[in-house]
Amino acid sequence: MHRNSYSLAALAAAAVPGLVPVRTTPIATPAEDLDVAGIVGEDGRRVMVLSPGSTASGVRLERDLRVADALTGTPLSGVVPPVLGFVKLSEGGRCVVTEAPVGRPLMLDDLSSGAELAQSLGTVLARIHTVPRYAAEAAGVESFTPEVLHAQHRARIAEITAGGHLPAAVAQRWQALLEDEELWDFTPQFVHGDLSEESLFLSGHRISAVRDWSSSKVADAASDLAWLISSLDPERFDQLYAAYREELPTSAHPRLMERAQALGEFAVAEWLAHGLATDDAEIIADARGMIGDLDADLAQIAREEAERTFDAMSSHEDDEPR
Repeated sequence: MHRNSYSLAALAAAAVPGLVPVRTTPIATPAEDLDVAGIVGEDGRRVMVLSPGSTASGVRLERDLRVADALTGTPLSGVVPPVLGFVKLSEGGRCVVTEAPVGRPLMLDDLSSGAELAQSLGTVLARIHTVPRYAAEAAGVESFTPEVLHAQHRARIAEITAGGHLPAAVAQRWQALLEDEELWDFTPQFVHGDLSEESLFLSGHRISAVRDWSSSKVADAASDLAWLISSLDPERFDQLYAAYREELPTSAHPRLMERAQALGEFAVAEWLAHGLATDDAEIIADARGMIGDLDADLAQIAREEAERTFDAMSSHEDDEPR
């Protein structure tokens, strides 16, 4: 059951004693079956109310809350808005009210404006990845071994390759990445699992809040970096990654960036598989366009390598005595 902003404001008032709503503001959410709104009280207090629109979204919301609660005793507590109250819903499940995230939702273009915000995000990512496993497991998140994750990547790429959807150069590159056993030999860590613009808030030049922990798991830290390495220009990502490494208490996996790049590329295969499974022509065309761009990039790299090899051979011949 979906609710409009007025219904959400009424639920917020019922969940939080003393809250008198006077204004609502929409807040974007990646989940279509979760109603979310910002509420401003007459005393200026700002809260966020979340109401599940289905049983499935109710389960995700409860999982989100369990993880957020487990993070209260970690360095992430400052970016996880605290829960203020609940109210049971007539159709089952419950609505939750939290403190409103400080600032506004992040846009990727914001990260292009300067190094400070990228460095702040790198620091927050490192703190996510250093959450102790016992805290994650206490919240009931799933744990995956490197072998299981590697097998999942193999199966996904094999399916797309068998369907004849990949240019030869892309298929060869992805197969070579999957056959590199050292690349996939890592220690699983706590990850957010679904980082996006909707899940991050910024205030000034820093990340002020992280929400939607329902996809969290103990898995590959590269999965949280993949969308960023694929979206940001190299200089900005390097600044983010430098702050990430500085915040880590131990050294990062020596090939973490390579694996993040690989996962960013594999995400295109997953997108294509989704489009094919749902027979969505727009998604299929979008994914094929991205695969075509990768194929063109690989062809350009091959040409540049051939030119460097030719120039080196020519220079060597010129240096030989006649």
